[in-house]
Amino acid sequence: MVQIKNRSEVLNDVIKKGKKHPKNWNAVFSKDTKLMSNDYYLMNPNIGIFMLKEYQKNPYEIKGIGGKVARRIDDEIINKVSKKSGDFGIIQGDFNKIYKNINRGVKPKEIFDSAIKGKKDYGLKIPIKGKASNSDEAYKYINNELSEGKKKIDEKFEKIASDEGLYSSYD
Repeated sequence: MVQIKNRSEVLNDVIKKGKKHPKNWNAVFSKDTKLMSNDYYLMNPNIGIFMLKEYQKNPYEIKGIGGKVARRIDDEIINKVSKKSGDFGIIQGDFNKIYKNINRGVKPKEIFDSAIKGKKDYGLKIPIKGKASNSDEAYKYINNELSEGKKKIDEKFEKIASDEGLYSSYD
């Protein structure tokens, strides 16, 4: 049974689990054109699979929900996801700390490079890194394999997005 959480709660769960298991992360990203959302499957063989479904409400706010949709990852999913197209990471930032470091003379490039390499904390961290795929084949396969959990998240997302006016035309 999928426990649906808001976007920040799902990301916090992923980051918390990622601190215990920082390696072997994979992701599949795609768009759900029917519900007008960006969909993300974030997975680790030691943790399972999380799904996040979100949309850009306005330039300053992203709305979304998700949850853990599988405890294990079967070999076929791993094979489909292994068609990598690039790297991904979840970035955490403490803007006050970044600002203070810039005022102390730390260059923005040094702050970013330090986060990428996992060195000194200048206010920017990347606790989750891995390989990502935007393959439609992988996305469709995972959707079919995890259809029960996805359906529940889709239904809740559709209600939230409808209540927020995402599907309303400009009158």
